[in-house]
Amino acid sequence: MTTKIDILYDPNTTNSNSADSNQLVLVPGKKRKKSDDGPIPKKKDATGGKKGKNYAKEKEKQKMTKKMKRQLAAVQQRKANKLTQEELFASLAEYQLDAKKLNQLGSSSHMQDKLKNPIDDDDNFPTKIKSVSSKIKLPNTIHQKERVQENYYPTDDESSDEEDEDEVEPDSAETCQASTSAPQVEDDEVTTPASIKEVDQVQQKPEAQMVVEKPDSSSVELAESGHIASPADQSVGSNKEAVVTPCRVTVICGETGSGKTTQIPQFLYEAGYASDGQLIGITEPRRVAAISMAKRVGEELGTPDEVSYQIRYEGNRSDKTRILFMTDGVLMKEMESDIMLKKYSAILIDEAHERSMYSDVLIGMLSRIAPLRAKTSNPLKLIIMSATLRLADFMHKRLFPVMEPKVVNVEARQFPVTVHFEKRTPDNYMIAAFRKVCRIHEALPDGAILVFVSGQQEVRQLVKKLVTRYPIQYEKSKDGELLVRGGKKWKKKRLEEVQNLKLEDFKENHVQQFDGEDLLETGVGDTMWDDYDDAEGEEDDQLDTPMSLPPTDCPPLYCLPLYSLLSSEKQRRVFEPPPEGTRMCVIATNVAETSLTIPGVKYVVDSGYEKRRLYDPITGVSQFVVAHVSQASADQRAGRAGRIAAGHAYRLYSSAVFQNFEKFSRPEILDKPADQLVLHLKSMNIVKVINFPFPSAPDPETLQAAEDRLIKLGALATTTKDGRTEARITPLGRTLSVFPLAPAYAKVIAMANQHDLMPYAILLIAALSVREPMVPISSIRGETDEETKEKMTEVLKMRRGWCGKGPGRRLGDLLVLMRAVTCSEAEKMDPEACARLGLRHKAMMEIRRLRTQLTNIVNTSFKQADNVTMDPNLPPPSDAQAQMLRQMMVAGLADRIAKRVDRSAGDEEVPKGAYQTTKLQEYVFIDPCSVVYTEEPDYVIYQEIVQLNDRKCMQSVMMVDHEWLTRLAEPYCNFAPMDKEQAPRYDAEKDQIVKSVEVTFGPLEWRLDPVDRPIPNDIMLYRYFAQFLLAGEVMPLLAEYVPKMLAPPTTMVRSWAKLQRRTETLLNALVEKDVHTKAGLIEQWHKDENYLLEEYLEWLPESLHGTITVMWPPLEEKSTKMGRNKIYSKVK
Repeated sequence: MTTKIDILYDPNTTNSNSADSNQLVLVPGKKRKKSDDGPIPKKKDATGGKKGKNYAKEKEKQKMTKKMKRQLAAVQQRKANKLTQEELFASLAEYQLDAKKLNQLGSSSHMQDKLKNPIDDDDNFPTKIKSVSSKIKLPNTIHQKERVQENYYPTDDESSDEEDEDEVEPDSAETCQASTSAPQVEDDEVTTPASIKEVDQVQQKPEAQMVVEKPDSSSVELAESGHIASPADQSVGSNKEAVVTPCRVTVICGETGSGKTTQIPQFLYEAGYASDGQLIGITEPRRVAAISMAKRVGEELGTPDEVSYQIRYEGNRSDKTRILFMTDGVLMKEMESDIMLKKYSAILIDEAHERSMYSDVLIGMLSRIAPLRAKTSNPLKLIIMSATLRLADFMHKRLFPVMEPKVVNVEARQFPVTVHFEKRTPDNYMIAAFRKVCRIHEALPDGAILVFVSGQQEVRQLVKKLVTRYPIQYEKSKDGELLVRGGKKWKKKRLEEVQNLKLEDFKENHVQQFDGEDLLETGVGDTMWDDYDDAEGEEDDQLDTPMSLPPTDCPPLYCLPLYSLLSSEKQRRVFEPPPEGTRMCVIATNVAETSLTIPGVKYVVDSGYEKRRLYDPITGVSQFVVAHVSQASADQRAGRAGRIAAGHAYRLYSSAVFQNFEKFSRPEILDKPADQLVLHLKSMNIVKVINFPFPSAPDPETLQAAEDRLIKLGALATTTKDGRTEARITPLGRTLSVFPLAPAYAKVIAMANQHDLMPYAILLIAALSVREPMVPISSIRGETDEETKEKMTEVLKMRRGWCGKGPGRRLGDLLVLMRAVTCSEAEKMDPEACARLGLRHKAMMEIRRLRTQLTNIVNTSFKQADNVTMDPNLPPPSDAQAQMLRQMMVAGLADRIAKRVDRSAGDEEVPKGAYQTTKLQEYVFIDPCSVVYTEEPDYVIYQEIVQLNDRKCMQSVMMVDHEWLTRLAEPYCNFAPMDKEQAPRYDAEKDQIVKSVEVTFGPLEWRLDPVDRPIPNDIMLYRYFAQFLLAGEVMPLLAEYVPKMLAPPTTMVRSWAKLQRRTETLLNALVEKDVHTKAGLIEQWHKDENYLLEEYLEWLPESLHGTITVMWPPLEEKSTKMGRNKIYSKVK
């Protein structure tokens, strides 16, 4: 049971110590009587408030117990020690330096200590309270870990002399960092500890003089609006010398908020690393971080012209640049032209703990470059900055065999955070999160709430329920001002109106519910909650748990969603202050763990789940699964509550479950396709990718699968050198590596250059490269079921209309994507128009930027008659153009072809609409939102396979003609051996000697129609070519002389052909010049018009020799130089 305790000032209390002259007296709150005119009355005892005359004598006669004696002896000993200390200090004062000399000295004893935070005016968590009537002693600073007894009562038997000295340290809740006061929300009920109530009452009583000490500390105001001004930069400042030392490789480990990103580049700049035109490069995994950090460091440094950024689509780099913030991919691209990075004197890899693919590759490359640069006059300093203690991946000998990195630990500048676990992990974390937020909002002091859930849909559900329970209402005051009902300003106005109340003023107050017009008037925005209105009603039912109504004085809750696909404008709302009189509550996905710092957060509710995309690098199947976060991620989430004041993190799972979490998240390089990575490394002449020093090496099977796909794509070719088979990059592969795209998509653009389809190919590939450009049909919602159905039907009908009619319709979803982009361009990328068309405005803007970048790359990398332009009004492709686009997609994405399963073949029951892919044994299905869903074509090509409920669905589907597979996807075809008994034939169109063979496609061996394949290049190829040449099939002008030949043309391939001189003479002439095609024969005749004349005349009677000699070579169209045969006179 928690008892209310008041802290009052007793004017009668005196103390010999002048420093403690203003003290606090702790008395039971319910028995306190307050008088405005006189002093506070004395506390009465059980007899009525009057003590007996012999009360003091009776107290003296009481027998002292052993415990009381021990306590008395301890007090006396402490007083004796205090006197001794005073004498010691007085003697030392004689040798103390004066203030002027003392200020010239600097202490080095605390250089590695955590620096004190500037403590904001926090009404809920005071720093120091002195009391003469309580044993509760709060710590002097927020970082001391002294525990506080909450339920403590003063007694009359305790000595007043002991109350200043004793302190009680009972057991407290399980915490990561113990805070000075720990309001804890239990599973079933909300309990506000006495310590918090004491603090609240002290704040409300100005007459109670409270001593609050704050550590001296300066703070740096961030340039970004919405960020927190924090002295975090000083945490890394104490390690400045360790950072700028000549050590070539340094690993800095410091939690988020320690100032690594902003301060270390400035330290290097001040140390001269940017002199002589050298650059200090900092890589960031995100573009937003590169831009914002460059702006902030430039302002702090005072030279914004010398601090620049360079990202994928833009940058402000100039000749004055000395510090350059960039994304990982930008530095990777720069290394292709300058592998030694001679322009840089220092490279900083920021956020290395996130383990993005490119950051891992950069670390591996720089681990070899740094030792080489160290041998030159221009060494390179490498700094790897991580926010976690997972340093083993950056320290092993395989990565740094020569240089041992120096490790610098930087403690985070953060307030303590109390972590609360559940006694039992709930079955439904959404219900638990809803109830926990309600209890925090209704019971605990002010402070923003940050809730972590798994995905976008869960965000919308929870926001909708919280808004329904705690709506924002507006009420107009008499002077016409619109105020939030329940806010401080509203209460003040209300009190003034009550004091000036008149009978004629009685009328019904106008209370207005939160709507768009009210928001517009107050400047909040009329589209605040458009994002969660589409939450599904069936899923909302699970949150309808029985709860009592909120208290009448409960303030409104200002709820905001936050997830990655939310537009930038709506994401920025979390940095703006909430409306007056409301508490902010942000419902977010894992994007709020490290990417964003939300101001004012004191309470974090962690569901312990995240929705992550799992990619099988072998099969290529990706799926979104809801899984537990890692322990490092859970700690990152909890740390969000301690950025501005002491906070609390409520984990919706037990401590036992937490121990089963993985310690760290898996690096991105282990869960992503490695095709583009392998191609980039090959383009830098790294032949053996498997030997590359990755911080966390991918599975060799993954790298080999990526290499095999690149070989089939034509980007790599196998060569044998010194008995070893290696895959080296081809000219096509070097062309593909220029594009910031997956190799398969880059090949489509490279092929488009040959068919004058470049604008369409760039548009299509840009749309395919951006995640979720269109809103799924199933996510479209209206206010009612009828409106939802109407909106779904309207968008689906519009998309089917974009697909068109005729042969071009076979381009399927890809044509819909292209039309969606052109329609958004026609609407000038208006956000409202994009929403009406069922498009994501943020994705459309990303597609526009990628189109611009690809267009620039094509114009600078390819030789073309005219430069490619990005036409916003690009017309739809014609039927012929659509067919060529389909063929290019088959050539580039041949590994993503699926075949419809014949339900009539076999006894196994096959689901309707089932397809088989080349990689999976189980069935896949076309996404119901696809425009080709009802067509059920025999063969399709897809962009990706995702897991939707219990089915694997293909997305971005187009139709494929099966006869294209053997020609455009030949590396994936399996051709049967040629039948030796089958006679070959000459294919005049292909200019090849071919045989018909059986063919299957893919590892599942789908049977295709027989195709003609050229016969092997051996001696029989020349014999068959000689046969078809004599038969007049190669040169039709010779066909009329076949009946007059001395031997049939088939003699060339007989087993006894070697016995005749004419067969061997003709065969030797063909082999000598390597002629086995019509094209090769014509080319040889242009060099020597008498080639094969004598050999051919041996097959004809002498009576025809003159005729043949005159018309030789037997071409229908001869060159002007042909016909002047020197041999003609001899024959005549």
